[in-house]
Amino acid sequence: MPGVRVSIPILVAGLGLIAASGLAHADCVSACQAATYCDSEMNASGECGRLLNDCYLNECNKTLYGAIAYGTQSGAVGWSYDFNDAPSAENEALKNCSANGNDCQVVVDFWNTCAAVAAGGGVVRYGLGDNQGQAEGGALAACQQDGGTQCTVQAWSCTGP
Repeated sequence: MPGVRVSIPILVAGLGLIAASGLAHADCVSACQAATYCDSEMNASGECGRLLNDCYLNECNKTLYGAIAYGTQSGAVGWSYDFNDAPSAENEALKNCSANGNDCQVVVDFWNTCAAVAAGGGVVRYGLGDNQGQAEGGALAACQQDGGTQCTVQAWSCTGP
């Protein structure tokens, strides 16, 4: 299930959670099927089923984290994706952002979905979605709805599976 944890509550207003993409799960299942070689003997013994089940459990049910950091004064951005835990994703986003600004803060961290951050006129907001376009659209809408002027997308990122 996709999710989000806001780290800058004063600057960010959430749009809520958007359902995880069934396509991502279908892609994972297809990848497991393609990566698992099964001959007739393996099918007959049940070994093939066990191999596929192991792949599904290990690869298709992962929670992968990402984060987006932004500096309101410097305009610096940093993002991360596909980390095994939220703190690591946040640290990577902050590290990438801090390379270009000294006022970076994590705006949003998320899991198994896409996120984008938009800013304009002193307003910073995020959006979530099943893909880049949905996340960017949500971020721009939230920025404009909350009084932002000339809102533009600053960064986006998506996590698997």
